[in-house]
Amino acid sequence: MYIMETTSANNGIGIEALPGNIKSSAILSAEHLYQLASVSEIPFIDAGFTDDRLKNIIQYYSINPDEMETELHLYAKELLNNGKLYEAWQVLLGVV
Repeated sequence: MYIMETTSANNGIGIEALPGNIKSSAILSAEHLYQLASVSEIPFIDAGFTDDRLKNIIQYYSINPDEMETELHLYAKELLNNGKLYEAWQVLLGVV
């Protein structure tokens, strides 16, 4: 279970500030959304971020954006379950 810090220094952006496709995801749970919403601002795409699985998803599903979004959300869910918030954001930023 993810516990969001509630100190005044880390209020996070809140779930309402998440991009619509993330908020309405049928794959990401409320717990995942709370994790994503715990950041102080929506991250920028990191041009230096490399991930072979992400690259493969984008290449394989590029002709079907809906399926690609599903696969990216599944991958982000896996990353969040493993405590990799930064990486999950980088995966999700590809479909925002």
